[in-house]
Amino acid sequence: MMVSYAHRSALWIRSAFLMTLATPLWGCNPIDQRTFDPQAGRPPRVAAPALPVSAPGKPAFLQIIDGTPEDEYGPAVEKATKLALSRKANILFIVQGITPMQQTPEAERQTLHDITQHLVSSVGHHILAAGARPIQLDMRVSADPTVHNNMVRIYVR
Repeated sequence: MMVSYAHRSALWIRSAFLMTLATPLWGCNPIDQRTFDPQAGRPPRVAAPALPVSAPGKPAFLQIIDGTPEDEYGPAVEKATKLALSRKANILFIVQGITPMQQTPEAERQTLHDITQHLVSSVGHHILAAGARPIQLDMRVSADPTVHNNMVRIYVR
């Protein structure tokens, strides 16, 4: 099968024309997920929230020392919670349980577990009973080498 010269030149002209049209596209990036979302394909970054530490000069809203009977601190927590909610409806209560540092990691884990079960959760229940919504309650526990007794500090934001 023989291809005529006219046919070959027509193919060459057509090819040259298509290449001329496609030349500006050679520098373009192909369309993919990153065209619409520049973060696509990147691993997520997890930001650890900062611990709610009292700023100097800004004391805790309430502080309860371990050993205080619940019938003493319960009504005070509820009264303070109602007062805070009346002044700011979308307030955040940060309940921070604090324990002294322990000799071993296992002893520290047990102490943190105990303060969570017996003091922090009880204070949280009183805040919720006073009318705060669960989303307004942030509960944390930590060990602090500067304290000598278990305690709960309540901060508001």
